[in-house]
Amino acid sequence: MKRTSIHCFFLILFTFSVSILNAQSTVLATGTNASGSNGSVSYSVGQTTYLYKGASSQILEGVQQAYEITTLSASETVSKQEGILLYPNPVRDYLYIDFTSAPYKGSECQLFDAQGKLIKKGVISQSKSELDLSSLPSAAYILRINQNGENLKTFKVIKK
Repeated sequence: MKRTSIHCFFLILFTFSVSILNAQSTVLATGTNASGSNGSVSYSVGQTTYLYKGASSQILEGVQQAYEITTLSASETVSKQEGILLYPNPVRDYLYIDFTSAPYKGSECQLFDAQGKLIKKGVISQSKSELDLSSLPSAAYILRINQNGENLKTFKVIKK
């Protein structure tokens, strides 16, 4: 009887100690064993992982590393965009650029094809200017309006 109670005590103690056990293992990327006449060496490269089991039932693995999400965007000045009109789009021969409320002095336009190659470049000399596209093939183009080296607005132009 005395022997049975001692066994039960150790069984309960063992069960309790296992329930709060912190186990450690590794997630290996590489490693090897090397041996020679003078001895042996082994190494591993990886990270230690921890597995906690307890009353709170929390499980954590590995090393927690912070990460950052970054959104890349190109900003344009909204106040300057509102005063520039482009018509007609789609265009057949002539495209009209109209600076209704934005100042046009020092402005230039650049026309690019779909691969980003500069097709035409010109200085805008009036508040209502025209751009001759009659010699270009039917395709989609990008028209960029710059003023004093700053991008005012970018348009997608479709040539019929």
